[in-house]
Order: sequence, then structure tokens, then C-alpha cells
Amino acid sequence: MLDIKAYPSDLQKQIENDIRHGSLATGSEIPVSQIAERYNASVDAFERIIPTLYRKGLINKPDGEIFCVSGLPQAKIESVFQFAEKAKLSPSTVVREVSVIAADDFLSKKLNVESGEAMYQQVRTRLIDGQVIANQYNFIPYTICPGLETIDLSQRSFQATLAQEYSTIVKRIEETYVLGAPSRDDASVLDLPAEANVLIVERMSFSASDMPLVFADIHVNPSAFHYVKNLWPGAEKLISTIQENKA
Repeated sequence: MLDIKAYPSDLQKQIENDIRHGSLATGSEIPVSQIAERYNASVDAFERIIPTLYRKGLINKPDGEIFCVSGLPQAKIESVFQFAEKAKLSPSTVVREVSVIAADDFLSKKLNVESGEAMYQQVRTRLIDGQVIANQYNFIPYTICPGLETIDLSQRSFQATLAQEYSTIVKRIEETYVLGAPSRDDASVLDLPAEANVLIVERMSFSASDMPLVFADIHVNPSAFHYVKNLWPGAEKLISTIQENKA
């Protein structure tokens, strides 16, 4: 497992900021040894952060000893939080837990990391206009967002926070939707009636380099299905079919 205390997160943050603000110009091709010297860092420390810079789409795929800057990608994908605000709803979040866990085989495949790699597990209750609508578990490689546990996300989009705080831009998402039995702590968090099913949304976010950034496992309260068309429009047909069958 990654030694998170020894990870050069300050160096990574400095490089990301310099790419973001143009001090490291898009298209620059710099030998790794030279750029390490520029930042008064060891080549070993620099090589440790290169995979994350590539995962975020800030540099091109490493080619030997050359570091090639691709720049900060432009954001295209709106978050669920932003969808809600556009629909004139009032979204908020209660972050119940942020912990560092070791990636199991399932998460290692989902997020393209080694089994046992350090991951953030972020557990959230999502609300709209004060109503609990979803129980959500986010899984993010630790190296993408060191210090995530210190950030207040109660009134902020997580996706926007990744962009603003960690120079991590989501360029593509994939979502799957299925109606299923509640799991984990759904029953207590969502205050579910007996035998109720939840809408399970699995959301994968990808960077400009088409590398996975975040895996979100979202379980939507059946009492909040009327919000689905605004928040998860891809699931609207599934919910409509379920409601028609009940009628």
C-alpha cells in the first residue's frame, strides 16, 4: 500500500499549479532530470507523481525520460450538483466519513490501480431541498486528491472541487442504472420502508487521458424518484417504466 505520509503531495501540487497557470507551458518537453532540478526535487520523487499527472490529463503519456506538458483540460461535464442548481433545486451534502482504504480487486479493476493501493472512501448523504435523496460512496485514488478529508463539501460540487483544488477535470462519464435491493447502510440513511428497492447508479468519471478518476456507487431513495429526470436523466426511462407498472 502507498505510504501516504511519504508521498510527495506538495511537489505534485506545485507542478499542477504551474501547469494550471502556464508557468509550465502547454507543449513543453522537458527532460525529467532537468525539471526535477528546477523544483529542487529528486528524480525519484518526480517519477512518483508522473502517473497521477498523466491520470489527470495534465501531461502526455510518459515517453522515456521526457516530460511533455499537455495543459489543463477544459471542463465539459456537469456534475449532479450543477444539474440540481440548474433545475432551481437546492442541493447539499453531508459527508459522513472520509477514510483511506486499500483497493480490493473490484476497485483495482474499476480504477486501474494495483490491488492494495491507497484509496479514499468518501461516504455522503445527498439532499435536495433538505430531503435525503441518496446514499453515496465515492472511491478515488489517494494520489488524485491528497488532503481531501480537510475540505468542506457540504455546499460544493465534488466534481467542481476536484477541478478547483486538484486540477482534476472530468471529461467523460459512464453511468449504469438498475433497480435493486438496498445494501450497506441504505435502510437507516434513507429511512426505507420494508421491502423497498433503490435505484443504483454506478458512475465512472474519466479524465482527458481517458483514465478513471472516481467511481461513485449511488443508491437513490425511492421517495426521491421524481428528482431523477433532473439529476440522472439517463435513468428516467427506467423509473418511468417502474412507475407505469405500479399504476
